[in-house]
Amino acid sequence: MKQWLIILCCAVFVIASLLTSGLTRALIDLTAFACLLWIVLGYKSTPVKQS
Repeated sequence: MKQWLIILCCAVFVIASLLTSGLTRALIDLTAFACLLWIVLGYKSTPVKQS
């Protein structure tokens, strides 16, 4: 699910960035960066159990 969430966020932010310009575009890019950082760093991977 994590990969699909990252791909979906990237697609949404790229489309929004293409449709805007100027300060709005910069804010969308900054929000996209923060969102992707939150997704990547926020999820804790479950430790693998060794038999």
